[in-house]
Amino acid sequence: MNKYILFNISLLLVIASPNIVNAQENEKWTNGHGDLSVNHDGSEWSFSFRHEDAVGDQTAVLNQNSKEIIPEDSRFNFLGDAGAPIWIIPQVAKPEILFLGMNAESTAKSTFEQGLFNLQLSSIHAPGDFFIWKASLNEINIDINSSDGIGESDRMQFPARAHFHKNWGFNSPGTYRLGFRANGILENGGLLTESEEYFINFEVNVLSKGEVDLEIVYEDGEWEAEILAHVHGEDDHGEDDHGDEGHDGVAYPVNEVAIRVDSRSATVVPNDPAFGFLGHPGELFYELSQHEEEGLLYLGIASDEVEAGVFVGDEVQLNLKSVEGPGEVYLYSTDTFGKPTVMFNSVDGISESDTFVMKAGAHSHQSMAFSEAGVYRVGFDFSGKLAANGEETRSREFQLLFEVEGASSNDLIIDSFSTAASPFSLAFQTESDSTYKIEASHDLKKWGELGEVQGTGSSVKFIERRKAMFLQQYYRVKLVE
Repeated sequence: MNKYILFNISLLLVIASPNIVNAQENEKWTNGHGDLSVNHDGSEWSFSFRHEDAVGDQTAVLNQNSKEIIPEDSRFNFLGDAGAPIWIIPQVAKPEILFLGMNAESTAKSTFEQGLFNLQLSSIHAPGDFFIWKASLNEINIDINSSDGIGESDRMQFPARAHFHKNWGFNSPGTYRLGFRANGILENGGLLTESEEYFINFEVNVLSKGEVDLEIVYEDGEWEAEILAHVHGEDDHGEDDHGDEGHDGVAYPVNEVAIRVDSRSATVVPNDPAFGFLGHPGELFYELSQHEEEGLLYLGIASDEVEAGVFVGDEVQLNLKSVEGPGEVYLYSTDTFGKPTVMFNSVDGISESDTFVMKAGAHSHQSMAFSEAGVYRVGFDFSGKLAANGEETRSREFQLLFEVEGASSNDLIIDSFSTAASPFSLAFQTESDSTYKIEASHDLKKWGELGEVQGTGSSVKFIERRKAMFLQQYYRVKLVE
């Protein structure tokens, strides 16, 4: 006689949807020449933004090869503080940096009065400021400067039949979505014509996949923080690998990189009181899991740049100091039986209890989670008691930028599901030509695929065929992108 154990069922429904600032929809343009083309054929406007060999619009990608330091020259004060980093697409071609031109070669000179029209910056969704300027021997001509707000002066003049280059600058890592409108006075009739808003996307030092570690560094009595992107046969164009064979990756200063939390990281708070710190059961949140998941960034914390014997008990602390963003931030881990241990929880304010302790020379993974989609700047510092005298030493505050892409749990309509131990079944509405994966987990950490459902445009039913030989089971439905 078989013995069946009744179990609790938690249904996790996660359907990823594109976010308005999501630059991943387009192919990437990382190097070589291309244009922002703006043209008018006498009746309508047309735009394109891509490498010269590409077909459709692309997302322009800048890495550390494009990083410059703002000089101590008052003419460049509009860019920010001297000594601060800025990422530039230059007006003169440089190796390993994309070369962006402005192109109105398909617009007849007779189309507009004086053969000229304007391209106006109309919106910016970004973690930093954006600039366009041209430098010559004797002067700096600034076309666009978003740091003082967007106004009528933020525009470029396009001569018909022209092709030209200027400097494009970005003072923060992250994803930029820039909106532009073209306008001009038609030669025939003297009427103003203006385009619809056209968007172009840039990514500046954005890490979105693979294993990435927050490195705690303590050398010669000084603390530092770095982001180490592990490399597997690819060059991420970072600056510093310490020259240390122990590093299998490329290191970035922590303030010069953005971490993308993909919309596929979305899940819902389980119906388990132990996870109540995340919110109410069924509420959506976004998790970089402590367990590696295919296609998602795998975030770790490492202290292999801290020598043994320097600190009491060989222990150092990562302390949460500030959160700027639309929601709450959590750091936690789960044990073998799925029980969570919480290190950071900004819901109840930030205090000395928001800390993560680790051993010198260690490397570990925890779950980092966010309650809402949006852009977060998470501030933290490091501390430890010196073994030599027992005194505490503490770093300055560092900030790390996270971009959490939005997802929705409301796009999937559930017709019915059973709560019986065996067999569990689920019926839901599908779209034609779409594929849905049914996955299950006993601990919310490791997920296994149970099957695929092909969309029919109507309701389909999935039945769990396994015997219920588990204490509890979580299910989720994922739309295959």
